Amino acid sequence: MFLTAVMAVTLFTVAAPTEAQAAGLSFKGNGKSTVTIKDTQCYSGRNLKVNYIKFKPSVTGTVTLKFDCSSSYYNNSQGYVTFCNKNKKTIGQKNEIWRNDYAGKIYNTTTYGVKKNTTYYFAVQCNAGTKITATVKAIKDSSASSKSKAKTLSKGKKVTGVIAYGDSKADWYKIKLTKSAKLNLYYLANTNGTNEKNGFKITFYNKDGKVFSGKNNGKKVSAISKVTRLYPEDGWYISLANGGTKFDLPSGTYYIKVERMSKASSGSYTLKWTTF
Repeated sequence: MFLTAVMAVTLFTVAAPTEAQAAGLSFKGNGKSTVTIKDTQCYSGRNLKVNYIKFKPSVTGTVTLKFDCSSSYYNNSQGYVTFCNKNKKTIGQKNEIWRNDYAGKIYNTTTYGVKKNTTYYFAVQCNAGTKITATVKAIKDSSASSKSKAKTLSKGKKVTGVIAYGDSKADWYKIKLTKSAKLNLYYLANTNGTNEKNGFKITFYNKDGKVFSGKNNGKKVSAISKVTRLYPEDGWYISLANGGTKFDLPSGTYYIKVERMSKASSGSYTLKWTTF
């Protein structure tokens, strides 16, 4: 499994931000839309401006923001984004870093789980003109909120779930092995989390309801993984092991729990399992 990491970057040193809003900044409630913050809207003297962008989704699912430089003077831009409620109070990770001076979407995109007809704001700070594209995706969530009602995952079939801001529940799934087998569990998350405190945690439980544990190079390891927007996908080869030899899991029912690592985390995830 990959290890999650904290993105440590240096942005710029400025005085405290000044709250401001260019009139009429908003994203559409569905599909794709863009908002442009001009060079002249980035600073007030030496202070960064906070530009609020209104968003009211017409569907439950996710919104992904992509930050592209549109400056008349610079080739790239960078800054912060904070997800807020209708009163412009922080509900997400405060001052999430974004930047587009590196290749790869992990640095200039971030995804949030949202609820239909709920008003949100994005508080954006940038050091140069930036075009922000919002892509809204509807997700029908059929997960269960308790282990006793866990939804069955069929072999080879993908399932997608959403965890929106305000959701305190975890999502539960179960896998039924009719005969012993080695199992490959794959997962992908689209989230706003950039470190192990903000993102999703995925846990695999054995048929006795305890966190599955095995051995890797003689060391005991638990089937718990944390996924963030920097390391959004991973997977496990799950089997019983002893001295480097892999043994099949016994037949029975196994469980998967997906939860957010903090109240600031949200987004969507995809699960799939096969045998090997």
